[in-house]
Amino acid sequence: MRHIESAATRRSLAMDREGQTGSTELNDALRRIFRQHWPLIVWFVALGIGIAAIHSHNPSTYSATSRFVLGADDPKSRTEAVALSDAATAIATSPTQVRDALADVRVTDRNAIDVAKGVSVRSLGSSGVMQLSVSDKNPALAATIANALAKRVLAVRQQVADGALQSTMADLETRISGLNQKIAAADQQAVSSPDAARVRDFLTQQRGVVESERLAIISSAALRPKPAVISAATIPAHANPGRETQELVLGALLGLIVGIGSAGLMETLRPTYVGSDALARVFDTPLLGSLAGDGPEPRHAAMTRVARRLCLAADAENIRSIGLVAAGPDIDLETLAAQLDEFAADVEVSARQPELTAVEALAGARGRATTTTADGEGVSRPRSANGRIRIRPFGLADGTSNGHTASAIALVAPNVLKKAELEEVDHLLRVTRLPVVGLITYKRSRVFSRSREPFEAT
Repeated sequence: MRHIESAATRRSLAMDREGQTGSTELNDALRRIFRQHWPLIVWFVALGIGIAAIHSHNPSTYSATSRFVLGADDPKSRTEAVALSDAATAIATSPTQVRDALADVRVTDRNAIDVAKGVSVRSLGSSGVMQLSVSDKNPALAATIANALAKRVLAVRQQVADGALQSTMADLETRISGLNQKIAAADQQAVSSPDAARVRDFLTQQRGVVESERLAIISSAALRPKPAVISAATIPAHANPGRETQELVLGALLGLIVGIGSAGLMETLRPTYVGSDALARVFDTPLLGSLAGDGPEPRHAAMTRVARRLCLAADAENIRSIGLVAAGPDIDLETLAAQLDEFAADVEVSARQPELTAVEALAGARGRATTTTADGEGVSRPRSANGRIRIRPFGLADGTSNGHTASAIALVAPNVLKKAELEEVDHLLRVTRLPVVGLITYKRSRVFSRSREPFEAT
């Protein structure tokens, strides 16, 4: 018999390769996260949508807008326009100014800080025109507050501008008054002293310079643009567009991120192998087939396919007994072994069974023997036809296959397997030292009864 690598050695090599790589392929990671933990991800997405729905369920608000100019020179660029807008925003959102505006219109049922949160100011393009918006649940009150607040902004702006002008004018008036007094004193001394006359002339010239400066400031102030309301706010007819859709989408995305993160954390702490192909790679053994199927016909076809492949593996290696070892607790291994043994008997004794697929025939060619008929022609037939292959559950207590010595082992595992369960099977295979011919998988939610067909678990 051809040498078969021991199961324990192959398991050890597979685990060593897994430890050396330190990471799984992207498709395996996605399959482990989404196929195994999709209920958790869906739950977090639903939770995010629910929280967003509760948060977005707010009363409708209305926005009233007023347009005004601050009384400054037209901005030369977008940057200057933004600077003016920032200045107007700082005034309009000040709790003190909002409180004064509410007092001006005699509104007592609104908090100044809450109202300030609904105030916004922006510049219209690169012009010096500002647009002030106030949001409130009452449309009429929103328009009233917007007009009052716009007036407060203009008053503060005018007060700041006029304050600087008045301070400069007061300083100039003080200087002119002092020069007048000195000129009067010099006039009294000019009769007797020529020097006093020259001092008077010099003071008179200084007074003329200061008066010219005062006139220039007055002229400049007269030409400066005045703060004014361009368009008063009117009562809005329509409510502001709701943000329910945006918040629901954000809630779903947040739930999806948290769900995927939680699933990834769970897979990090308690790894899971999902999928028949992934389990076959981990066990480092061929995949004989999956017993999953809904309905009698798909199940019958799956059982037949698995039985044929078990016969192929046995024929190729001259094996007469195969023991089934379960890697999951939720399967009736005795019933499954009896069913596969019966299907295997049907495959062996019937000479009219449909031909195997090309891949199976090529794989099993090594295990076929040639028999000479009466007319001298050689006929190729399976070796198992001379000695039937027996499929039994592997006995854990005495290391036998239900009373018959097992020549090889076939693993039976669910398509979703925890790493802890996989390690238990690996320890068993290290003890038995028997070769593993392949892996048979099934859906984790299914068990096998004493009947021919599997049934749904209840």
